[in-house]
Amino acid sequence: MNEKEFGNLIRLCVKCGGCKSHCPTYLAGYAEAESARGRVRLLKALIEGQIKPSKKFNEKLRSCILCGECSSHCPLNIDLMEAFYHARTVLRDHDTPLAIAGFLSKIAFKNTDLTINLFKPFQKLVNKRLAKRKLIPANVRFTENQFKKTGRVMVNDKIGRVAIFTGCTIRHVYPELMYSAARVFNALRYEVVFPTTEVCCGAPFRSLGMEATAADYAQKNYEIFSKLKVDAIISLCPTCVVSLKKHYPILINKAFDNIYDITDFLQGKINADSVNVPEGPRRGAVNLRAIFHEPCHQRNELKNSALTRQHISALHSELAVPFEVELLEPGQQSCCGFGGTFSVFFQDISNHILKEKVQELGKKGAEAVITTCPNCIFQLSKAIQDRPIYHLIEILEEAITPQA
Repeated sequence: MNEKEFGNLIRLCVKCGGCKSHCPTYLAGYAEAESARGRVRLLKALIEGQIKPSKKFNEKLRSCILCGECSSHCPLNIDLMEAFYHARTVLRDHDTPLAIAGFLSKIAFKNTDLTINLFKPFQKLVNKRLAKRKLIPANVRFTENQFKKTGRVMVNDKIGRVAIFTGCTIRHVYPELMYSAARVFNALRYEVVFPTTEVCCGAPFRSLGMEATAADYAQKNYEIFSKLKVDAIISLCPTCVVSLKKHYPILINKAFDNIYDITDFLQGKINADSVNVPEGPRRGAVNLRAIFHEPCHQRNELKNSALTRQHISALHSELAVPFEVELLEPGQQSCCGFGGTFSVFFQDISNHILKEKVQELGKKGAEAVITTCPNCIFQLSKAIQDRPIYHLIEILEEAITPQA
């Protein structure tokens, strides 16, 4: 996006305020400057020369959690998310905290296994302090990549081959989800490939105004995954899917034609004809009363939350497995407050949003929480310790694979 396109995009907004009632940062404190409309007003004043970048100005622009609610609810269909991404690129040279965070992120993500290894000796002490400040869950552990070389999980009667774009959170915080994915796709008769050379999807860098770095990572991933002979590239993280599907054409003018979110790929596949339930000892009947948390990027970008609900209900109705989920709904689906570096830069707002979310999830008395985003699991785990938080892939694994 050039400056002319940026200016035209900002001027399209008529300041109707239709996005305000959905903006989580606005609802956290009802400050106009921390709403999508308020940020557009600030950007319009900037490009028209009425104001200059300042510490306070930069902070208000950076206080956007990049959830996509504004773009999703804009009556004029203005892509406000792209405007805010570009704004961070423009302001990065005038925003010291953003520049420092970008520098540290570039070092950390260059070799994530090395970063984890350097961190390990101090992990117990640092984790305790970070958890006390509610920056990470109390029981989280950071691990190396489980696959030291390209992992391949074979299946005898395969009908296809898929590659998993793991994503940083799963690879280094919830690696068990990779194995859950392998077992589920094997049950669907797909061979599964985990490319060990995968790098970060680039979303953290875009959020820090580092377009060039995000483009470098996008190019690396494109070169890695476009060479694989697979039917689909699948991710268990909505943010990664949005990056690969929507941001890569913008960053490198290249696109995957076979990238899928786990929910979209499973469409039409949770039935007796598609699922090969392996022989083995079966668990007893399970009746789980769970509440569903919609990740922002699933709700606003992928728009397939209803399909996720169908997959969960199909486990019992279509497969007739002894695993039935009573899926409850909160009064309102809303953001968990994570937003990557947002939860570090704006701890008070992040924790306020999280508190509201947890209170809403607790009203129905559910035994568990189900979501489709590892980042949401990370955030919700800061405040929820009395109930398990499951990723969709874990529910599928429990239902269609033999008891270990």
